[in-house]
Amino acid sequence: MRAANLIIMCLFIFLFLAKAKTVQAQTDNSAFKNEEPTLTKKQIRKQVPKYYGISFGINRSKFRDFATSPLFYIGTSNQIALSRLKMGNNRETELSLSYDFGSYSANFNETTTFSNVKRVVLNYSQLYRVGLLNSVGINTKVGFLINGSGNLRINGSLQNNALGVDIFVNAMGAIKITKDISRRVVKEKKFLFWRYKLNEKKRNLAFRLNLGLINSSYRNGYVYNGQSEILNDPKSFDDYEFEIFSGIRASSSLDYTRYLKNKNAFQFSYIWDAYATSGAVEKFEMAHHTFRLSLLFNTNNR
Repeated sequence: MRAANLIIMCLFIFLFLAKAKTVQAQTDNSAFKNEEPTLTKKQIRKQVPKYYGISFGINRSKFRDFATSPLFYIGTSNQIALSRLKMGNNRETELSLSYDFGSYSANFNETTTFSNVKRVVLNYSQLYRVGLLNSVGINTKVGFLINGSGNLRINGSLQNNALGVDIFVNAMGAIKITKDISRRVVKEKKFLFWRYKLNEKKRNLAFRLNLGLINSSYRNGYVYNGQSEILNDPKSFDDYEFEIFSGIRASSSLDYTRYLKNKNAFQFSYIWDAYATSGAVEKFEMAHHTFRLSLLFNTNNR
């Protein structure tokens, strides 16, 4: 992870250098032209496209919790998510909340056990354009992602350990590369005896990578349950432990976004997310592969 931290630090250095370079260029241009900017900063912010999004997805994932069992539980869950996005050329902000629910199973020695899992994820992200890493048709941004997620797992076959709750909070460095693949002119095509037109289309393809810089977790230790019920003093999170600067997390996404004439958009995404806590006998590991469809509703004045 030291190499990952070094890469993220270098990206932030590029960000500040690019920002300073942009400000200097704007100052030089104003001095040369002796002109005032036509729009105020407030007017520019109002023109940044803003969207409310609703998403539906299928999440294929697996996990194992060494505190209860060394077996991998594998399953498919449904996902629904809500988001608020601001997507400008120079800055991008996103706040999202998602909910997954599904059943997972493990097969061992001709016996199948099931675990019902519910998962909530809250994300907040900011990205800033890096001039030194941009070119024609390619927009590169770097920034951060704050991720908070929680799992509720119910597995009746574990008896006293049937209920499991896991909470993770991660501060992650992020880089996103967006390629403009719009069709800017109308094209006429012919297939056998049929002629047809390909109209103009605004669309892009984006890849994003997030690497955990500060990883923390709040979950049970080993043995799984505390002794509060035996002592006739039940506690919801008895013997839970908070750990910071421990474990690892990484995630990525590949998005195809198509913009419509009414300024709304739809987006197809593949999202990968994997994380693991520290510990020798109580380690927890989980990985997700999510395919998602998002509907983005533009809220700017039309």
